Amino acid sequence: MKSPSGYFQRAARAALLPVLFPVLWLGTACGEPSQGDTREAPVAAQEQGASDANLYDSFTRANSTTGLGGLEQGSQTWSYTPAGTAWGINSGRAYLATDDATWDDHYATVNATANARVLVTLASLGQYSGLTFRFIDRGNCWKLATDTGLGRYFLTRFLGGTQTFPLQINQAPVAGDVLEVRTSGTRIDVYINGVLKGGVNDATHQTATRVGLLSSQDNLARFDEFKVYTQVGTRDATLQPFRSDSVWNLPIGKGALYADTTDPATRDFIATSIGGMTINAWANWDQYSHPITLASSSDPWATVTDYNDSSRSGAYNIPASATIATGSDKHMHIIHPTRRYIDEAWDTTRLSSTSYRVGRHHRIDLYGSGLGPQNGVRAYGGSAVGGLIRAWETTPTHPNYTGKIQHALAVAIDRVQLYYSSGWSGYDANGYGTAKGYVWPATEQDWGSESTYKGQVPMGAYFAIPPSVDINAQGLTAEGRMVAQALQDFGAYVTDATGATWAFYVEPTAPSSFVSNLRRDAPKLRSLLRRVTNNSPSTPNGPGERRVPMLPDLAPLP
Repeated sequence: MKSPSGYFQRAARAALLPVLFPVLWLGTACGEPSQGDTREAPVAAQEQGASDANLYDSFTRANSTTGLGGLEQGSQTWSYTPAGTAWGINSGRAYLATDDATWDDHYATVNATANARVLVTLASLGQYSGLTFRFIDRGNCWKLATDTGLGRYFLTRFLGGTQTFPLQINQAPVAGDVLEVRTSGTRIDVYINGVLKGGVNDATHQTATRVGLLSSQDNLARFDEFKVYTQVGTRDATLQPFRSDSVWNLPIGKGALYADTTDPATRDFIATSIGGMTINAWANWDQYSHPITLASSSDPWATVTDYNDSSRSGAYNIPASATIATGSDKHMHIIHPTRRYIDEAWDTTRLSSTSYRVGRHHRIDLYGSGLGPQNGVRAYGGSAVGGLIRAWETTPTHPNYTGKIQHALAVAIDRVQLYYSSGWSGYDANGYGTAKGYVWPATEQDWGSESTYKGQVPMGAYFAIPPSVDINAQGLTAEGRMVAQALQDFGAYVTDATGATWAFYVEPTAPSSFVSNLRRDAPKLRSLLRRVTNNSPSTPNGPGERRVPMLPDLAPLP
């Protein structure tokens, strides 16, 4: 059976064409990888007590002016740099008790691991105070520190006594701020109060293992709730990509609010017919899906030419047998030999084993968020593999099979369901679509949406099965229940447009038995979904405690 999504051929974003001709382009719009993670991406932090941290200190012991003593958890004693200084405890807070009469940094550290998650609460502010990590000595370390005079935080690198500032955060420090740094290989990410503020790729001191507190001569800073998680991530980015706090992997919040069926977006999303058009519920698999191929360094080095925008062209290892999806979309997605990146292509033609012609091409960081702008070949502006039901999670004989789908799902709907509000197809200087109607986390919508979108569902809208629904009472197959559980625990995002259908996406190598039962249950699953009305950058996937535990962090690169 041909998937209904084949009735519309997708067209690429015509980034270099004048906006005067929008009606010539009716397909999805997409983007290239962002150059850094400087845009804020909120994180839903789990409540964590002493017991779940590998190293922990709340400093709730007797006051002292001569030392911090030992960690409450982790069997270590604090060490101090430079010699001759002393740290102490006052009213359950750590502080620099005796400085060395210089404005140089003063450190209290313990041994952890190079790849770690380090948190501390700044109970009271001091100038140039915060946390340190990958610490060797005063002249060779990293730190995340306040600058109360400038009203900012700085990520600082010391190398051979010279300091540089790879990242500054334009947020005024406030007493009670929770500072957090996560390191994995060359990647360093910075969080303030659970919100990602940016990150850098830097191999400096990559193997250094000490972490701790830093303070300056003003002696004003007070520290509380020091935590270190030293467990190295275990999740395989080639099987389940993107950060644990990406909306693709973040469980739904228990504070999520669900619309009812009178909500215009929910009404159109679950509709079986609109304007006389039947909307079939389906799962794209054997056609119009997203095949993923792993490349090795011995595979042919191939050029990939983007015929719409030459700046998006690339060259990399591509197996001569790399799968190109059947159907007019012709997606081809190649994971690099390094396992760090995936190159996504749309409308792919293999000219030879070393030459490909595509309508859209982008390189995506598997260790990033998977979101745009300009970060994938789907209409919403992000990665095509975000929300894809993978073969490994549907194949019981696969060594990583768990019987669960632990991520949000991607859903495509017809253009008669999608919402357009204003503007003409095009892109602003930051790569966001100028035809409006989309909502976060989408950063754009289909080219030509101003003439083809007729409904009330914004591109990027978030839907989920409410917790009040008893999944086991819906008459679903085992495969349908697996997908229903994912829709209740993680939800689904509208990422693309189809023709006369409402569709999930399943990797083409998934078992046919899984797809057959999912297609049987798709109409029922569609009917159970409701729009989450309080999904936003500050409350991703809804606010509150997560419905199910967070996923493990990604394993370091091999």
